[in-house]
Amino acid sequence: MAGFGIGQPIRRVEDKRFLTGHGTYIEDITLPRQAYAVQVLSPYPHAKVVRIDKSKAEAAPGVLCVLTGADAATEHVGPMFPLMPEDMGGPPGFRAPRFLLATGKVRYVGERVVFVVAETLEQAYDAAELVTVDYDRLPAVTDLEEAAKEGAPKIWDECPTGNMVFPIMMGNKEATDAAFVNAAHKVTLRMVNNRISANSMETRGYIGDYSAADDFYTLYTATQNPHGARGTIAGQVFHVPESQVRVIAKDVGGGFGMKGDVYPEEALVLWASKKIARPVKWISTRGEGLLTDTHGRDQIVTGELALDKDGIILGLRARSLSNIGGNISGAGIIPPLSALQMAPQVYRIPTCSSPDRRCSPTRRRWALIAAPGGRRRLISWNG
Repeated sequence: MAGFGIGQPIRRVEDKRFLTGHGTYIEDITLPRQAYAVQVLSPYPHAKVVRIDKSKAEAAPGVLCVLTGADAATEHVGPMFPLMPEDMGGPPGFRAPRFLLATGKVRYVGERVVFVVAETLEQAYDAAELVTVDYDRLPAVTDLEEAAKEGAPKIWDECPTGNMVFPIMMGNKEATDAAFVNAAHKVTLRMVNNRISANSMETRGYIGDYSAADDFYTLYTATQNPHGARGTIAGQVFHVPESQVRVIAKDVGGGFGMKGDVYPEEALVLWASKKIARPVKWISTRGEGLLTDTHGRDQIVTGELALDKDGIILGLRARSLSNIGGNISGAGIIPPLSALQMAPQVYRIPTCSSPDRRCSPTRRRWALIAAPGGRRRLISWNG
């Protein structure tokens, strides 16, 4: 970089390899004796899993193993746990587990229920069609504001505060209230930021290769976060030192942050590889990706400005509801927290807060984050 001045172009060195078709993506990798996996996903946003009959699938041609949440519990294959505000010095909350495969009930459309592994991809698809899952449907709410209300169907029965999973505080309530009392003008704006999903050139894909000789896990993954994947898989799922897990991330065909998450399939291919003593590949379809990839945004923010007679800003109040998921995915708490921290933007605003009748007087702004009953729904409430 020292050889370049400000504004001078820097030649990209990787383009020729990609433009001439010499990139290496997960689908380009085939290991000896590689098997293929397909998933059975939940068609319901909220339901009890009454019974899973996998006997016909296990007997289908080419099938090597069929895995369920009950198998994970029996073999002590752990769930994943998210980053929480308490990990950064914030207050404690309800840390919901992210099971590799649904255990007890499903909490969003597309939740992983069964993992089928076979000699070929076609055989895995055929066997997955033979799996029977009996569901007992439960009430579900997919509207963000309705899910935040008291008495809404709980996505996590174990959460003691309904759909609210932790509090966080920022701002100066007393000073902001005083600014609004003395304001010559007040303006309110309600903004809806719709949910989005990344649609990367390369869908998510993983190959797990377990070596029984040295109890060593190798994961080939299209990830933006190889070190995070290794730490989560080693420490939370398989309970082994990180030195027993190697993560290989070749070229990643687009991610937009979506591939920064650590996904259940990354651990599932390794677990299945250990079960059958062969490498296992899983590649997401486009439709599957829209259901199972981590989504973003989906916020409703109401802001109030207090201004003097000349239009100078005196204070800001904000009330934000952010939709993150039936499970907090990876660093899913960061966007709502950042939204609150960045509400003042570049403007000179003397004081900010979010009044809440449920909160005692404080010099900090309140936010509440929760998990309602639709797919990928955590709620951040500022105000």
